[in-house]
Amino acid sequence: MKWTDKRILVTGGAGFIGHRMVRKLVSLGANVFVVDDMSKGFARNLEEVSKKIVFSKGNVLNFETAKTSMEDVDICFHFAARIGGIGYFHKMPAESLRDNAIMNFNIWDAARNTDTKVVCLSSSMVFERTTMFPTPESALENTAPPLSGYGFSKLVAEYIARTYHEQYGIIYLIIRPFNAYGPGEMAGDYVGYAHVIPDLIRKIMSEQHPLEILGSGTQTRSYTYVDDIADAIIYLTERFNNTDFNIGSGIETSVLELARIIWRLCERKEKFAIKQLPSFAQDVQRRVPDVSKILATGWRPIVDLETGLARTVAWTKTLGNQ
Repeated sequence: MKWTDKRILVTGGAGFIGHRMVRKLVSLGANVFVVDDMSKGFARNLEEVSKKIVFSKGNVLNFETAKTSMEDVDICFHFAARIGGIGYFHKMPAESLRDNAIMNFNIWDAARNTDTKVVCLSSSMVFERTTMFPTPESALENTAPPLSGYGFSKLVAEYIARTYHEQYGIIYLIIRPFNAYGPGEMAGDYVGYAHVIPDLIRKIMSEQHPLEILGSGTQTRSYTYVDDIADAIIYLTERFNNTDFNIGSGIETSVLELARIIWRLCERKEKFAIKQLPSFAQDVQRRVPDVSKILATGWRPIVDLETGLARTVAWTKTLGNQ
């Protein structure tokens, strides 16, 4: 598949994963259209490519915006969502479920009677209650549905993709990134507004001591660098239709291990010490994907955790007081 002159829509294209996709698609020669309401997008993310894309500030919660945005599009990467860290989705469970569902229905309804392929950005949170580790794609068949509104909204997104294919023939691809991190995601106004890595970097760079963490710190995740995720999405989109893939490193790292690495990269001189704070109700204790399906296609992640964290810390330092 050649991307040159393809008309590509990226909803949420100023967001964290979205903006990395936009940059890569531009480098491949695609005609890229971005729609983002900038509620979580970051204008700086698109500065490098601003003259090479068509940007529209809008919200696909509005069906007319979704329909207009989807006109004459070859592929839609639907990344717009109510998304954040653990604090965010506990604070906004109803809004996460309602808005994410509506946005998905709007995009998929707009794709009816078109030849547009829709790439659904799901989440490892669909496996919120799994007991199978590492977790393969097939675990979804035997896993209880998520308890969190956000996790359930992503499960709904997957059902929409499959059922709209069944009834209307829309070509889809479901991708589930596991714990994306990297430059481009800002820490928010409260703990858990963003994901754990920007939260930890902000705390450590602000000289917090002891370092406050949620829960015991033994929770594990499989952190995956954002550019590896974007590369995987493009790679899979070129090759597969009407299926699903986990995207991740497959390597488990505890929050404590993660915090120690960031502490060192931020060049803190004090002895590493933590203060445990009460965690949230839906704080999953273990999350690691079985990535054998994507590895069998020939794709491999490139950026190891140490390198990716160093890049993320360096990027955060450039923000200053922004």
